[in-house]
Amino acid sequence: MSPSQQRWVLAVFFALASMGFLLSLWPLSALAVVCMAAWGRWLFAIFVGLLLDLAWGAPVGLAHYLYFPFTLVAVVAALARAWSSKYFINRDRQETL
Repeated sequence: MSPSQQRWVLAVFFALASMGFLLSLWPLSALAVVCMAAWGRWLFAIFVGLLLDLAWGAPVGLAHYLYFPFTLVAVVAALARAWSSKYFINRDRQETL
């Protein structure tokens, strides 16, 4: 995928995160952060997660033990992608018999 297409994909994910914040749909924001991290742009996902944590404020209820939930979601998604790319995503060409 070309760099210009990757920029569009990141812009769409950022727009999804913004729409989730503006419409008060936190699962949409979390999905956008997970998609950013799964796409391989984990630093951008952590940055957007921090921005969303600042924008939403402190969580209430039992979730108040998670001080930065969107950032934690981004870190977990980035670690899951790193783990899966190490074990499951084969970047080498398959050899034919």
